[in-house]
Amino acid sequence: MPPYTVLPRPAGHLNFSYSPMSPGNWGIVPSNFHVMVYPTVETAMKALLQATTTIQAQRLESGDAALLNDNFLFRGQVDATWRLLPTRLRPVTSPSTSRQRYSVDNPPKVVFNGQEFPMRSFKGPPGFDPKDHFGDWYEEVEPIRENDALAKELEPEMPARDARAKQELARALLLRGIQEMDDFRRLAAVRHYSSAPSSFLDVSTSPEVAAFFATGAGKTLPVGQIGILWAIDLNALSDLFSFETIDIPHGTRLRAKEEREKWGANKEMFESQGILPISPELNFVSLPFRRPIAQHARFFRLTDKNEAPMPLLTELTWWSIIERRGAAACAFLQSGTTYENVKHNITRSSLLPETEEIASALQ
Repeated sequence: MPPYTVLPRPAGHLNFSYSPMSPGNWGIVPSNFHVMVYPTVETAMKALLQATTTIQAQRLESGDAALLNDNFLFRGQVDATWRLLPTRLRPVTSPSTSRQRYSVDNPPKVVFNGQEFPMRSFKGPPGFDPKDHFGDWYEEVEPIRENDALAKELEPEMPARDARAKQELARALLLRGIQEMDDFRRLAAVRHYSSAPSSFLDVSTSPEVAAFFATGAGKTLPVGQIGILWAIDLNALSDLFSFETIDIPHGTRLRAKEEREKWGANKEMFESQGILPISPELNFVSLPFRRPIAQHARFFRLTDKNEAPMPLLTELTWWSIIERRGAAACAFLQSGTTYENVKHNITRSSLLPETEEIASALQ
């Protein structure tokens, strides 16, 4: 978190971990990280906006905000344990994620040389109450996230997933609105309106749209379930890669180039693991339909310099880097109701209109 940012008091926090032995993590992703959990989605949104505003102010002051200017990309998910992945790369089945809640005041103990020590320590300078920052409780989220294990699980599923995506695209091409689009936006439209596996991650330029979807989008969710709001800022990757910005129809393309000489010890790890330099492209596009316009929707994917899919493990690694280096997250306790704001047109009727022909044709 940026210095001097005072955030609302959380209810608790979640601890996640990546395996440091997973080569796909490239030594860049921290092995442990935590996400604050706030009492309500409104408080989580306030905390996320405070953090992103501070980040952007610092980038503007340092002259390092050239990628997306002042735009953050937001995404909401109803379960805080879901990874930031497009549907094509999501686990075959929802993992049986286990969580055990502990008190920040009384974490579990470990014994070393006959003495007890807290498994996690929440301390601060004199006068600092750890609970003002960490909340009253924390949950350990298992299992550990391993990109290489996920790639092994997904590999046999890829032919069927890609075949289904092609079938959905063929069905979409029967619709006039889709026929008139370029190839890239056709794929984005299929992602937005169908449930077919897709390499696109759908996001919004509006945090309130993210809050609407994170709270169920009209579906009733269990009270106390933990949802999550993401804010993606690809400027955070500028110390690892150089970017070229290119205008494309109805969107923007960021072509990335690795700057390995800036990576220090990670450069040696790359080369010892035989990981070759790559130049993925991050593509953003908007769609001219009522629903995605109301949602301030954007769609982006990772490809190589020829717009072809990257190797599975490589693509998973890139999404992990975006998740941990290019995104901030705040979680919240579900209240059982969907977030709406009539004044800002954040309602189910505006964001998910039932009369849109393309939606009924592709659902």
